[in-house]
Amino acid sequence: MGNQDRGYKLLFSNKEIVRDLLTRFVDPEIVKELDLCNDKMVREHSDFITDDLRERIDDIIWRVNFRGRILYLCILIEFQSAEDRWMAARLMTYTGLLYEDIVRRKKTVDGKLPPLLPIVLHTGLSPWKAPRSIKDLIAPVSPALSRYAPSLDFLLLDAAAFKDSELEGSDDLASFLFRMERSRAPEELIKQISRLGSVLEKEGSAHLRRAFSVFLTKALLPRKTGRKEFPDLDDLLEVEKMITDTRPEWADALIKEGEVKGVRLGVSQTKRDTALRMLRRGMASAEVAELVDLPEEEVLRLAKEAVN
Repeated sequence: MGNQDRGYKLLFSNKEIVRDLLTRFVDPEIVKELDLCNDKMVREHSDFITDDLRERIDDIIWRVNFRGRILYLCILIEFQSAEDRWMAARLMTYTGLLYEDIVRRKKTVDGKLPPLLPIVLHTGLSPWKAPRSIKDLIAPVSPALSRYAPSLDFLLLDAAAFKDSELEGSDDLASFLFRMERSRAPEELIKQISRLGSVLEKEGSAHLRRAFSVFLTKALLPRKTGRKEFPDLDDLLEVEKMITDTRPEWADALIKEGEVKGVRLGVSQTKRDTALRMLRRGMASAEVAELVDLPEEEVLRLAKEAVN
């Protein structure tokens, strides 16, 4: 498990950020049926999970009351910084293992399995485009056979898909997390850390201040700057001071990371858009590949898209 996974695991071991993620970004029709009071949210620890499942999802499972009944609503949160085409297949494995464990431990309710909400939290720079349903990964078959195809869709919470205006002005913990992920300069990050620190100080949430401090120093900053080691800090004020004091040593790397990725994504998307227009005008794939400087294999994939 990498540092980013550890950082996220620590954050989402706190019911406050799980609650904020649900209430801020999940369909209100779902959320209104959940009892998200602190004493009603229970994190399932490793003694509830099989060894096989524990190795795969690392215990990020919560149980809440659903529709006023004593039921499990198990929320699987898969933290994914890079797009995974086969995510739906992975989640189908996770949910199957979890249900097997519930049956083995006789945790069913009235002979029924609990409802399950699989969530993928995507923190990548570009929006998620991979399939969100297992059905989209299975080769087409006859209508008669398709009746027996497995079914699983997951809820995607995609940081890159939100507009800045949708995230600004909100002091919920999930929005702070997304804004930090999207920051492209030290000043942006310092602003968010300072604002978050003020919010948590008013609430007296020392455990959340520590969780965010560990996430920043062990996961976010190393990934954004390329610097492997940052000091162990237990509070957001210390993290903010460290960034301010040592910024000249690594700020250029953070800025360059944001700028280069942004330019790279913009150029790549422009090339693809141009190639699609050329293909739709009837130009040959080899000619398009040469003109727009894209691999011919990618242009051939775009050619299939162009005819749809």
